[in-house]
Amino acid sequence: MMIRSEPIDFRPLVRGVLALAVCSSLALAQSWEMRVCADPDNLPNSHRTLQGFDNRILALLAQDLKAKLTYVWWPQGPSIIKDQLRQGNCDVVVGVGESYRGVLSTLAYYQSTYVFVYRADSPYKIVSVDDEVLKTLRIAIETPGTPPFASLVNRGLSQGAMILEPIDPNNTSSSPMLEAVSANKVDVAILWGPVAAYFAKRQPVKMTITPVSPEFEPPALSMVYAITLGVRVGDEAFKDRLNRAITRRWDQIQAILKEFGVPQIPLPKPVLEVK
Repeated sequence: MMIRSEPIDFRPLVRGVLALAVCSSLALAQSWEMRVCADPDNLPNSHRTLQGFDNRILALLAQDLKAKLTYVWWPQGPSIIKDQLRQGNCDVVVGVGESYRGVLSTLAYYQSTYVFVYRADSPYKIVSVDDEVLKTLRIAIETPGTPPFASLVNRGLSQGAMILEPIDPNNTSSSPMLEAVSANKVDVAILWGPVAAYFAKRQPVKMTITPVSPEFEPPALSMVYAITLGVRVGDEAFKDRLNRAITRRWDQIQAILKEFGVPQIPLPKPVLEVK
C-alpha cells in the first residue's frame, strides 16, 4: 500500500512565530523603567496626582523613550540629589537649574525668570527694582535667599519687605504671597515666574505679572534661570537619550508650558544631529 504525503504548509506557523517575536520585542522595548525623583507637592511643577507640568513633560519623554515611568516622591532641595539620585534610588531629577553642581544636566527645556505680581487695578506700573514707586509700596518676598531679595538689599528696600512663606512647608497648594496681594495686605509680590503665573490665575482678582528687571544683579546673581533634567554624574548615555527625546518633543513640551502660563525667556529650538 502506497501512502502519499501531502506537503505541509508551514506559512501560518511561521507567521505566528514572527508575530510572537515582534510582540515580545515590543514588550521588551517598553519594559525598562525610568525612575523620576520629584516633589509630591510642588505645583505647578510636580504633584503626586500628576497634575504638574513636569509630570506631563516626563510622561511625554517616557513615551518617546518607550519607558515605564515611575516616581520616587521626595521634597525638592539638595537632599533629592544627595539621598535619592546619587544613591541610585532614581535615574533623573526634574526641575534642575542648568549646570547645577553634582548632576549632569540635559538640554534646558525652558527658561524663566523672577517676576513682580500686583493687582491689575493698581494705580502704578512696575517694571524694575529701580522704579521709585517701590519705595512707597509694601513688598512681599518668599525668602531672603533669592536674587530678588539681594536686589532689594542693594537698594535699601529689604527692611520693609514682608517674608511670606507657606504656613505648612509641606503643603504648596496655595500661595500666601498672592493671596496677600489679592486681599490688599501687600502691594506687590516678587517670586519665581512659573509659580506666580499658576497661582495668579487662581485669585479672585486679575493680576499683572512682569519680569523682574534688570535681569542681572552684580556681582553674580541672575533673575533668569534655564531649567533642565538632572541625571547622575557619569551617566552620559542616559543624558544623551533624554536630550534626543527633548529635541524630538520640543514643540509639545513648549505647548504644555504655554498651557500652564509659564513666563518664558525664549530658548533656541534644539536640532537633532543626524549621525
